[in-house]
Amino acid sequence: MTITFQFDKKGDWDYLSYNGPINEDAEVHLGQLVQQLGKNVIFNFRGVEYVNSCGVRAWINFLREVEKSGREVVFEECTPEIVGQINMIPNFKGKAHIKSVYASYACESCGHQQWSLFEEGRNLPETSDVELPEQKCEKCGSAMEMEELEDEFFAWLDAG
Repeated sequence: MTITFQFDKKGDWDYLSYNGPINEDAEVHLGQLVQQLGKNVIFNFRGVEYVNSCGVRAWINFLREVEKSGREVVFEECTPEIVGQINMIPNFKGKAHIKSVYASYACESCGHQQWSLFEEGRNLPETSDVELPEQKCEKCGSAMEMEELEDEFFAWLDAG
């Protein structure tokens, strides 16, 4: 599995899409990025396949280097895997602002699974103690269940 990055510039922000696993190979790739990044950085995690313990260590070390220079960091389109790491290991997030996350939903009626995007200013809750609107299955229209307990999935909101 290959790790690739897609760079874009959006105004004063460097936009970096991470594609592939965050694993033992990430350290080499991430180390090369620190000097290339501008003052403001948005990390898009939509393409992250999985995260393992070696990848967590590499990511935390990388993020410390990025933040050491005073850069503003934003995370967007965090996959359920990324949200799980943020909830278990607060240093995974560092000082980053989380703009959007995907939650995984499953339909008991037809077995379909889908992600729903929660975005700041639209439908992202402000705390973990919230009643989320019902999600409908794209296949059969039935009500879906979040695969995580809502308060546990959004626990990072209460941590600040």
